Amino acid sequence: MRGYIIAQPIEHTHTGKGNPGAITHFDSGLSRRQQRLLDSLPEYGSRVTVTKNSVSMKDLAALTAKAGVEFALFTRGSRRLIVRGDAYSVNINDADAKELAEQGYRWSGHTHPGYNRFILRGSEGDRNILSAFSQERSAVYNSLGQFRDFRKE
Repeated sequence: MRGYIIAQPIEHTHTGKGNPGAITHFDSGLSRRQQRLLDSLPEYGSRVTVTKNSVSMKDLAALTAKAGVEFALFTRGSRRLIVRGDAYSVNINDADAKELAEQGYRWSGHTHPGYNRFILRGSEGDRNILSAFSQERSAVYNSLGQFRDFRKE
């Protein structure tokens, strides 16, 4: 009989904190870092700029799982701009997108609340914003942290 090594004590629990899927299915809660980020984006249209290594699209998927709203992420060098939306959109229009692009930002991605595969499709509005950035593609994440790239065509 082969022996098995138990890597962690049986009492050790994984809380799932900060994991978009665990938040969606078990309401496990955000990590402290994610909660501070959500607190800095209290309402529709709120914006915050952070360092590139302090936030990822998976973090925004976790925020979406917790708050039920969209978030968009724009990257310029070592900085990231996050914009909070509502359940259906983020308040970035074509003119805003062109201005951000002129400032050197790229559209890294955004989230859609929900967890089915249909949620991962880019909308016509998403493709218009992508065109305003003169980008070929960006990504949509759902409340589970799953993602799909979408293109402007």
